[in-house]
Amino acid sequence: MLLYALQDALTRTWASCDARADALVLHDVDGDHRADACVRIAGAWLVARTIEGWKASGWKGAESFGAALAAELERRASEGAGDAPVLEPPPYQLDAAYAFSSRGDVDGDGVDDTLRAFRCTRPGSFLELRLEPSDARLRDGDGDGLLDAWESEGLPRGIDGGNAKLDPRRPDVICVVAPHEGVDRAKLERELLSVARIYDAAGVQFWWRMDPSLPPERQAGGDWAACAALNFPARERGLLHWMQVTNSGGGQAQQTGDMGGCGNGFAVFAHEFGHQLSLSHTGDSEPAWCPLYPSLLNYAYNYSLGGNASAVKLSDGRFASVELREDRLEERLPFALDSLRFLAAPPYRFTLAADGEHSTRVDWNHDGAFSDTPVRADINYGGSTSCGIRRDLGGVSIGAAPALAYVGERAWLATLDATQATVSLRSYEGNERWSAPRAVPDSATNEDPLLVDAWGRGMLLTRRVGGWSASLFDASEVRERADVAGLPDRELSVARVGDRILFVTRTSEGALEAYWLDGAERLEVSRGGVLALESAVAVGLGVDPRDGRIVLASAATNAKGTPFCLRVSWLAPDGDALQVQETVWVRGDAGARCSTRPLVAFDEQGQLNLFHTEMPGLEGQMNFTRTRRIGNAKLDDGWLSSTLYDVWTRTRRPLAFAAGAQGALFAFRWDAAEAHGMRVNGLLVAHQGFGIDPEPMRDFDDGAKIRLHGLAHSILWMQER
Repeated sequence: MLLYALQDALTRTWASCDARADALVLHDVDGDHRADACVRIAGAWLVARTIEGWKASGWKGAESFGAALAAELERRASEGAGDAPVLEPPPYQLDAAYAFSSRGDVDGDGVDDTLRAFRCTRPGSFLELRLEPSDARLRDGDGDGLLDAWESEGLPRGIDGGNAKLDPRRPDVICVVAPHEGVDRAKLERELLSVARIYDAAGVQFWWRMDPSLPPERQAGGDWAACAALNFPARERGLLHWMQVTNSGGGQAQQTGDMGGCGNGFAVFAHEFGHQLSLSHTGDSEPAWCPLYPSLLNYAYNYSLGGNASAVKLSDGRFASVELREDRLEERLPFALDSLRFLAAPPYRFTLAADGEHSTRVDWNHDGAFSDTPVRADINYGGSTSCGIRRDLGGVSIGAAPALAYVGERAWLATLDATQATVSLRSYEGNERWSAPRAVPDSATNEDPLLVDAWGRGMLLTRRVGGWSASLFDASEVRERADVAGLPDRELSVARVGDRILFVTRTSEGALEAYWLDGAERLEVSRGGVLALESAVAVGLGVDPRDGRIVLASAATNAKGTPFCLRVSWLAPDGDALQVQETVWVRGDAGARCSTRPLVAFDEQGQLNLFHTEMPGLEGQMNFTRTRRIGNAKLDDGWLSSTLYDVWTRTRRPLAFAAGAQGALFAFRWDAAEAHGMRVNGLLVAHQGFGIDPEPMRDFDDGAKIRLHGLAHSILWMQER
């Protein structure tokens, strides 16, 4: 495939457009004696002008070139292009379907050139226009978006290519590097040498031009896009890339584009530049952070591979033959142990063992053993993990934490509106769809609502000054709110335990007390007594499916003096009293922090999972984590903690979770900044709460995508002088 792209390619990528295009015409729209590309999309004509026969400029509406042009293009389209040989499809998708073609003199030499359109599905759905020029000087034999003549004789327009020694026989890329004032330029030069080594290993020659340092008045406040608009000349676009470099960490860049920004480090530069060259964080997998994708684009390996910061690289796809499915993972890989040792290092820390010369055992589920039958586990937690795609249910804003619970085999969601006047109930209908909200009368509250299964009905618990009230409901009705007699006006947690409902209250000093409810017809609790435990937060409650014991998650100060450390206790009923039989600190001495009511959940394998918020920042916002108990006691005392979603996902309220016949459901209130369609106080619901992705993941050849697609497409459009 690579040889095809690099050996005597007659055609080259000229432009791309919306896959809906249904007609193509080459026609000189501006009288410069060079034909321009014209496509019809949804009845409207768009034009990409030819720049001096070299490249196409961006698409403009045909009306920009005169009112009569559209009619002329329709006439030419109706005449057809005649017979044209169907040759050389896009190198990144050799099986792309031929759509249509047109002929015209693109380079102005008096000889018609051929433009062919192919329908592509990789890396997305689009139409690629491929040009076969009559003039060999306008060919791009190595497919890097730089014409062979430029690589042999020098860049056009007198553009300075920096240290570039271009070769028409090997893909090249040139980046303008614009350091902010104060960036160590000598260190940056050394970092760029490492960037060059990374891309050289992927078959691409990386060159750069170091521009003068940008003073504060030309930094656009650090906004890389605005900074590029100030400092990246339009005449250089279509030939060069551009990156600002700052003294801060991290970075961002266009995806399949020519500009971005990052801090002064080779790994972050190579990562962000990879985005420009069309690389994503996930290769071609739908789930993120595939452990077998050892690429610096993968957040699991962006700063270290196998524990070695110098070893980060682009992936060559050597493991792509193996497809990982989290619901059926084989704990044997057909690769030698030495090639997989990076899996044993952070962030994954999988246990490995050689299984002959060319095979390796992997303990995917961290149970301390190698299984001969497929196992089920969330394995792509390296950068973070998730509970599935977050849905906003039509833009619901909420004034407290949501609540989730199963009532029989149906899941229910309770939310308090943003004014804290009304709680609404929704039932889950499957396929990530929820019923219309049903308002609960007389349900105003300032506190988080709670839900529990109450003998075939749902019970909504709301707190007002003076105590707790319950509203019983099912699919057909919501009963009138009634006070729960005998239940103190304190923080509350609730769980169904066999045929009874257990309430655990928490005083402001942290004392915990148990209460029991034995039926829904008379809402009066019996006292179970004070527990031999205290907690800094309202507790989480569950029932261990292995032995029926009550599981209580709390937070307290550990032996090292660290407050709000998560711990788990197993309790057994002794009449109405609860006896603490066992207590363990989550993650041992390392600790796991917990700042609001944690959630206790058991997956299909009976494995204990805890959902908990981390410590709040100055703005009161908290990231959150799913911590799973595992069989491998050597790994953090038998616990595996994974950040949920990312560090930018935050809340100010407890989380919600329920697992049952309709799946593992997760909900929370988004309280971070308004961005990417997210709104402060917005309700978000996800539907794979234990992180088992339904789609497969695999390794990916970064270099192939760069060479065969990213290089040309990232500088596809040339700007006019």
